[in-house]
Amino acid sequence: MLTCRLLWTVLMCEKHEDNPIGPCLVSFYLSNEVSLTTPILPDVDDCFDVKAKWINLGVLNGSIALISYNEETTTFRVSILGQLGFRESWIKLFMVGPLPYVERPIGVGKNGEIFFIRKDKEVAWFDLSTQMIEELGYTTENLHCRIINYKENILPFEE
Repeated sequence: MLTCRLLWTVLMCEKHEDNPIGPCLVSFYLSNEVSLTTPILPDVDDCFDVKAKWINLGVLNGSIALISYNEETTTFRVSILGQLGFRESWIKLFMVGPLPYVERPIGVGKNGEIFFIRKDKEVAWFDLSTQMIEELGYTTENLHCRIINYKENILPFEE
């Protein structure tokens, strides 16, 4: 028999007629089939504003991080969630930028890095823990490039 003890997934939802609470994070625990909704306060992040062209969830120092990129101001905003289910536990960490040489972000790394393509097509990352930018030595012409995290053996299996 296969059992899953700790696996959960997180979704982000925007405000619309079927979701009256507005922007929120929805967690679903597969082990006990329980879902939990955590509203995102409007002052935490402008990620649901039309000016924010990119939003992503990541992990930063073991916490769920909400990272958005505002193309108009060329800034990233980073907030973390203190506790699932508690609207007031969102903490604004910092804003990065302006970064006028960023063309667009392409993803978040597993250790809190923001990967992006510069205007000269060079791929680089911004490490949130050290607040340093590092060029990776690659260029891209692919407009659909993005970073996807993969982790092997994430489920505990018992027979």
